[in-house]
Amino acid sequence: MNASIALLAAGALVFLSAAVQHLNTVGSKGLAFIFTDRATPLSREGFAGRAARTLQNNLESAGMVVPAAMVLLVAGVDSVVVTGAALIYAVTRAGFTLSYWAGISKLRSFFWGLGMAMIGVLTVNAMLTVLAR
Repeated sequence: MNASIALLAAGALVFLSAAVQHLNTVGSKGLAFIFTDRATPLSREGFAGRAARTLQNNLESAGMVVPAAMVLLVAGVDSVVVTGAALIYAVTRAGFTLSYWAGISKLRSFFWGLGMAMIGVLTVNAMLTVLAR
């Protein structure tokens, strides 16, 4: 196990967030809305808004974790610290996503902060790996 955990989690959560947002849109606006030009913006209130913000945040998180995780994966770094950080990142981002959808702000913020810390751990390890070569 290694940084690939973070890569897979980031991709899976972006996919899941997009799917949930899309299904919510179909459920609230109907299937016909999907085939429009979407000139009328979707609501940013309630679950629809939380789903949109969850997707946006998961995209942003993926943009931060993927470069570090790729460096570590390509370099073959498989330390306890990297594996632990990748696993904690995956769990916290899943917790973030679920708590955001549920509207549990304090729990969402906790998971966000812990996930950001794990991105920091992975990034520092990637930078040290690059500098050591």
